[in-house]
Amino acid sequence: MTPDPAEDAQLIAAFEPALRALLPAPGEPVHAETLLALCLAEGLLEVLQWAQEGTGADPAASMWLAALRWHRVVTGSFPAGAPEPPPRPTDHACQLILDSGSLQLLPHSAESSLTGLRTALSRPTPIGSPAQPAQPDIQYDDALQRVIPISLVPYVAAPMKQDWAAQALCLTHGHPELVAEARRGALRTPEIRDPGPRQELLSVVVEDLAHRWRDATKPASR
Repeated sequence: MTPDPAEDAQLIAAFEPALRALLPAPGEPVHAETLLALCLAEGLLEVLQWAQEGTGADPAASMWLAALRWHRVVTGSFPAGAPEPPPRPTDHACQLILDSGSLQLLPHSAESSLTGLRTALSRPTPIGSPAQPAQPDIQYDDALQRVIPISLVPYVAAPMKQDWAAQALCLTHGHPELVAEARRGALRTPEIRDPGPRQELLSVVVEDLAHRWRDATKPASR
């Protein structure tokens, strides 16, 4: 695949507004899948930071650890028997915001993905994969939010991004139509539009995440 500097620059520029558009308006509760998308973006950032330093990282493992961190954000603890990765800035900040009472979680919005994650953890190979997805019969479109940060990763070939999207979905859900849509979404740059005012504290979280994302994707560092 021939690198396209202009396309990569467009993806980097779209990262912050695309994630900000996911956030709730002031005074509204946040969907748990929005927080999972932010945690997943932090996991992808870790992959980019390792690459910047010349060290390889496993994107599937990084996304799985991000999902475990998300579990702690929305429940207060890791799943029983699961690894307990140290916090990253985004999940740590989201945890503090929820714990402070400044933001409420949309009721029941975490249940489907929590069930899927726990189902995967009960298997000998706990990281969900397209070959052995969690909840293969469940169609849950809200889970597609987590594909948005994957679609905005620069310097990665399209087939690889599609594989990442499928892996991210199959951490919790594996309905064939849902996975197919995730693969399509990985190649779709989100339409950038002004969503209006967003929840203030989460906006700061996205701003910090985007700042570190830009640092990790500077062309001079590739």
